[in-house]
Amino acid sequence: MKKNLLLAVMFLISVQQIAVAQTVSLKWKLFPQNDTVYTAEKISVAGFNTKTWIDAVVPGTVFHSYVVSGKEENPDYADNIYKVDKAKYNKPYWYRTEFSTKGFAAGKRIWLNFNGVNKLAELYLNSRHIGTIKGLMQRGKYDITDIVSNTKPNALAILIVPPNASYALANRQAPTYLSSGSWDWMPAVPGLNSGLTDTVSIIATGPVLVEDPWIHAMLTNKQQADLTVNVKLTNASSKPVTGKVKLTINPGNITVVASEITLNANSSQTVNYDKKDFAQLSIKNPNLWWPNGYGKQSLYTCAVSFEANGQASSDQITKSFGIRKVSADTTALNGPMRVYINDVPVLLKGGNWGMSDYMLKVRGKDYDTRIRFHQDMNFNMIRNWTGEVTDEAFYNYCDKYGIMVWDDFWLNNFGPIDSLGIFKDNAIEKVKKLRNHPSIVIWCGANEGVPGGDPKGPLSNAIMAAIKDYDGEDRLYIPRSNAGTTNPNFSIHGGSRNLSGSGIWGNVDPKTYFTDPHNGYLFSKDSYGMRSELGSAAFVNIESFKKFMPKDYWVAPTSKSVDSKTNMWAKHYFSTDGELGGGSQPAKYINSVNDSYGPAISLEDFCKKAQLLNVETTKAMFEAWNDHIWKDASGLLMWMSQSAYPTMIWQTYDYYYDLTGAYFGAKSACEPVHIQWNAATNSVKIINNKPYDIKGLIAKAEVYNLSGKLVPDYTQTRKIDVSAASATEAFVAFTCAGKLPPLSDVHFLKLKLYDAKGQMVSENFYWIGNTYLNYTALNKIPAVRSQLYVSKPRITVAKNGINKLLTYTIVNNSKSAPAFGIRAQLLNSQCGQILPALYSDGYFSLMQGETKTLKVEVDPKLLGKNYSLNIKPYNN
Repeated sequence: MKKNLLLAVMFLISVQQIAVAQTVSLKWKLFPQNDTVYTAEKISVAGFNTKTWIDAVVPGTVFHSYVVSGKEENPDYADNIYKVDKAKYNKPYWYRTEFSTKGFAAGKRIWLNFNGVNKLAELYLNSRHIGTIKGLMQRGKYDITDIVSNTKPNALAILIVPPNASYALANRQAPTYLSSGSWDWMPAVPGLNSGLTDTVSIIATGPVLVEDPWIHAMLTNKQQADLTVNVKLTNASSKPVTGKVKLTINPGNITVVASEITLNANSSQTVNYDKKDFAQLSIKNPNLWWPNGYGKQSLYTCAVSFEANGQASSDQITKSFGIRKVSADTTALNGPMRVYINDVPVLLKGGNWGMSDYMLKVRGKDYDTRIRFHQDMNFNMIRNWTGEVTDEAFYNYCDKYGIMVWDDFWLNNFGPIDSLGIFKDNAIEKVKKLRNHPSIVIWCGANEGVPGGDPKGPLSNAIMAAIKDYDGEDRLYIPRSNAGTTNPNFSIHGGSRNLSGSGIWGNVDPKTYFTDPHNGYLFSKDSYGMRSELGSAAFVNIESFKKFMPKDYWVAPTSKSVDSKTNMWAKHYFSTDGELGGGSQPAKYINSVNDSYGPAISLEDFCKKAQLLNVETTKAMFEAWNDHIWKDASGLLMWMSQSAYPTMIWQTYDYYYDLTGAYFGAKSACEPVHIQWNAATNSVKIINNKPYDIKGLIAKAEVYNLSGKLVPDYTQTRKIDVSAASATEAFVAFTCAGKLPPLSDVHFLKLKLYDAKGQMVSENFYWIGNTYLNYTALNKIPAVRSQLYVSKPRITVAKNGINKLLTYTIVNNSKSAPAFGIRAQLLNSQCGQILPALYSDGYFSLMQGETKTLKVEVDPKLLGKNYSLNIKPYNN
């Protein structure tokens, strides 16, 4: 294998169901520890009085349970979370439940299973201490058959010990949710998100338990994938058990029945099966998993069971997996790392995900909308920053929607850790739990620093050993998130990686994005390369702002008003203070809005103008990387794409699912096939992210004056062929032959790209000032809202078979003005927003007489009956 060539193959395993095991439901209670009143032995006895305890949310956190129970004011609003007595929650709490095993069949083994706690758990069952779990990813599996009663209730009590609040921001607490101690985008959470943070279950199986099946595939070429199935079998009974492992893989109805094996009493054994044993484990012409925009997200299922003593299955687990190949090199671009999926080069486009929710209340299907939004923005990657997301549901939806995951471990760029042993155990559990998701393509050791500060040190080695031993080196490994490094101890992943730094995190103008790759903060080089973080403030719409900010702040912000650590702007991270969103440079953002669009006269006016800046800034970021594709640009992850707390910075959709202008700027720029304009050179290029050439495209540029009337002298058209994975110049805008007429102070450039059959492939729109960045003339456009026609929707069923797809026709009937920067919203009968919803476009413009088709996808449960589409242009 070449030194600079990194190869990996990966697949998905996600638990679909446990077909044989019986389960019981658990209802939890919660109360702070007080050993002077009651002991662990008393609490873990059936019948203990919990009248004064509250109901607990599991999976969840201690603090969120108290919020749900009404014991705390809404922490999303104003500065409520800052007023909470943190000492109340920064201490141990008891979780307690009672359950019966009467429904379990006789002779079954009974298991207590944990998928994650934060940060330490002491476990008591029927007055007995049965174990300790240390770290947020450490799973626990306990055979409680001989402890539980089959005739009367059983009591389970779990003492949760939180991270040490004194070290909330430090690596000393790793592994934990680092940002729970506060960061420059979310507040400190009382209790530091301690609790039963993942599922807890009690199940019954036969004598042999099936554990951690791993379906490992080697894609030798696109026509053949060789599978190896690795399964751990545990015989928990006091007698030897003889039986067979059975595998059923679909599609293809591939069945494998292995030879009999005997498991000794109270023992475990790991078995492996591959094509040498069973030829059917070599799959011909496999259905491949591809990232969003490159192909289908094909998945297989594999049912793994153990049939004991010739009887029915002792235990069975059905998992899904995907087949695909990951590779990367640093030679093709003479430095920058380029990633390939199934041997196709992929321009990485996506965002950093700091946390799903600052109180960890996003669970299960809650991820569907969030990941679907990323798919809709044409993103293909999410970075799980410092490993803050631990829910497997997150990865399941990334698998489903084709979103690759750059997955960090729980380390920032400073400080030691308390326990290498605990960290190592959790690293192993993370890899084993998640190793087979096709979405994960990169493991990353630490944020903006090498683990432990030493690429050859014990912490680095612990992470690399976990990956090597339990993942077969099937993904790329990057020691640090923002700079290359060399590690000879991990040769398959060694060598220099050109990662082009972190930042900046505040807005700059489009020309700068296109011309200054050094425009960064940490370790950025004179190269676009692979940038792991680049961001800007992204102000919300007025409806969302009013949900979390008090009325006293329903005014347009000024650079002076956010220059404070104590006022409400700072509480929601719109402050010049570095610890409260200062990295997003909100004062600069405010000045950019007011300078370009005119001083905001109200909060509503500021929100409206800010969305245009959001569109322009975010689109320019990604289009700059498009423009330099494969010259020296290989990927960009914006900071951030997900909102974990109500704020005005670093997001594409906000905390309430409303889509900002940044969302639509990203959605446009990241199209698989895209036509775009370079603000610095006027070059118009076609970006083809597809793995094949496209012939017979027609590129067209049209220029309109502020009146919304075409200026035909500037129209340009060219027929062009483009290569696979390329950027091809079509022409230079505003350079038509002959003398060109003058343009209005602000004018519009509309780009259109058609395929050989005349079908629209891509459309793009820019507003341009004769004086750079001066768009104040937009305020002179006459109002046209009354002249906009909106049809009744044509209603069909969306692709998921559940949602409604509403198709509207919108016409600008004005004969004197464009409808600029149109915001479309679905409203209910009370004129409230219907959220979430997916829009085919947003903040779009219609010139005189133009027509647009707008598609909106929404859950019919949210839609109701008396809904309407509200259309509101900038020139209302």
